[in-house]
Amino acid sequence: MSSLAVAADTPALWLTEQHLAGQWLTDGNGQTIPDPQSSGLTYRHGELVHIGDNSATPALRNKLLRINPATGQLVAPPLAINVNPALKQSCFAELLAGDPDWESLTWDRLDDSTLISVTEDSSKFHLTADCARRFGVTHATAYPTLLVKIRTDKALSFAEVVAVRPVQFPAAAKVGDFPNDGIEGLAFDNQRNLYLALEKNQANAPMIFVTPYSDDFWLSDDFVKVTDLKLPLPVPDAKDHPINGLDFLPARKEGHPGYLLAAARNDDQLWVLDLSRQQPAKVIPLRFYAPTRPDSSCPPYEPLANTSIEGVAVVGDQVVLVNDPWKRHYPENIQCPDNAAAFQQFSPLLFKLQLDPRWY
Repeated sequence: MSSLAVAADTPALWLTEQHLAGQWLTDGNGQTIPDPQSSGLTYRHGELVHIGDNSATPALRNKLLRINPATGQLVAPPLAINVNPALKQSCFAELLAGDPDWESLTWDRLDDSTLISVTEDSSKFHLTADCARRFGVTHATAYPTLLVKIRTDKALSFAEVVAVRPVQFPAAAKVGDFPNDGIEGLAFDNQRNLYLALEKNQANAPMIFVTPYSDDFWLSDDFVKVTDLKLPLPVPDAKDHPINGLDFLPARKEGHPGYLLAAARNDDQLWVLDLSRQQPAKVIPLRFYAPTRPDSSCPPYEPLANTSIEGVAVVGDQVVLVNDPWKRHYPENIQCPDNAAAFQQFSPLLFKLQLDPRWY
């Protein structure tokens, strides 16, 4: 670590609040998409690729959505994620054959045929005795967090789970047994490190872990033993400040390792985290707005009472965010009658934020 590294307790730097006008995620016919439960977003070959969790409407579970980032419209029908028959003998076959709780999505920047996702709440599944002896010591949940390799092609014409690796956290991290507060973000840097963002630990605080990612990563089916990154985070108190989305932002300065962009879902904030540890974390407060129809008698945009961002993707000179409608609170957004149906069916929105030189 550099001798110029900031202390872990250095206060975060707060930047100007940003007001973001959203665009509805729509299907090929321009209709809002009902309840895909957006839980991950990545940018690949000019498209956004979206994955939802297992509380999505049944027709969209275990599906990838390909999205035009300019319009928010699907460019192809939802793509089913299949499971390779060889994994039927895996310790995790029962979960993979059910409805895994997918959280986050990224891809191997040196192999565009590999997408990577991660499971979260697997509490309704149980390991056999033999598998529990092998994978029971996670230092977190009873059922392991799983990193999953999804094989595809450049055109993203098929998607198949072909490899799985459980995650073992360091005991000293005190992650805790919280099945629905697990890994919610994945991101690669330019050095082939894979970062995993945890919603919260026993101290009710988010954490970021890291593991090296090499060409032989998926040749093993043993534990991935992740390391606590111990990166200073802007968490000022013991309230809920979970990380629910993550992506990597390359630096503009040669030799700098870059930044992680993390979405704090409950706070409507984007965090800029300096991997060189030379600058304090930066906090960007966000205000979100939903569009109304051009022919509506309502204002062109209406402020959202609840947004719940869960996907972050760097797209050129912008950051794109997608929200995961929180069923308990999403109807609280209803103001304009023209948008009532979209909120009632839990349709998500995309939001775009320009990169800011102050982040670097």
